[in-house]
Amino acid sequence: MAHEDLFPIPKVRSFEQVHRKAISVVSEKGKRRIAVIAPSANDSLEGIAKATEMGLIDPHLIGDRSTTRKCAHLAGLDSSETEFIDVAGAEEAIRVAVKMAVDGQVDILVKGQVTAINLLKHMLDRSESFVCSSRTLSHVAVMKPERYGKLLFLSDAAVNAQPDFKTKLALISNAVGLANVIGVDQPGVAVLAAAEIIDPRMPVTIDAAIIAKMSDRGQIEGTRVDGPLSFDVAVDMAAAHAKGITDSHVAGQADIVLAPNIETANGVYRAMNLYGRAEMGGIVVGGAVPVVISSRSDSVQTRFNSLIVGIMATLAQ
Repeated sequence: MAHEDLFPIPKVRSFEQVHRKAISVVSEKGKRRIAVIAPSANDSLEGIAKATEMGLIDPHLIGDRSTTRKCAHLAGLDSSETEFIDVAGAEEAIRVAVKMAVDGQVDILVKGQVTAINLLKHMLDRSESFVCSSRTLSHVAVMKPERYGKLLFLSDAAVNAQPDFKTKLALISNAVGLANVIGVDQPGVAVLAAAEIIDPRMPVTIDAAIIAKMSDRGQIEGTRVDGPLSFDVAVDMAAAHAKGITDSHVAGQADIVLAPNIETANGVYRAMNLYGRAEMGGIVVGGAVPVVISSRSDSVQTRFNSLIVGIMATLAQ
């Protein structure tokens, strides 16, 4: 089998290409309606202001009207193009935003000055109907490391702390769905572990091996899966070959990495952000609408990238 058949080059390999695709989506389907929940910091709105100026979104700011107007002004957000929804307190802002999403009034939610735990609690509440029983909510980070030739998707750094076997399958499905709408067909998924051997003392290696065998037998559609793989083997061909892995359809060229737990995923995400010279973005998928849950330390560019990824994710809703 030819090398290019083993490792097909994705059509979309950079955030610049994702940005161009998002512009095309808006040109065809119209501006995306964005609800920002309790904004009060400049950085959380500067990305919104940039996307508004580009004609990509219609922003709705949910929170105390005087505070949100002041923050919009400081961030350079045009008040004439913004809807201000006046509510008292973060809890009410979350409730209103989630209801707007469920009712089809907005296309994307953006977390402002509310806790991620509180927002997730509302989204996961079955009475809110934000997540239907057949779906799983998960976070997918999209990264473009400086030394990697394409985008790298990572799950789950924010929602599922200790995913069980069934949840891991759902996380793969969510990540593959996002990769597809962005422009990555048949993405390769690496199921991460500390080593490439199957060791009963490390249950995550058993999960990884079973998922890989399911993929081999066509039980997981739209992707190629291998595991267990350590992170270096997943993304570096030299490391894969050094460890004797030369016949994998994924090792050394993974498009998606599935972490065994939130600590691993969050550590990879932050290391890439701080030391990997990576462009970053990420959203929560699996609910009524995509949700941008940014860290307070995220840059304006990362927040903007996340919003662009959210625009692309609306195609899968």
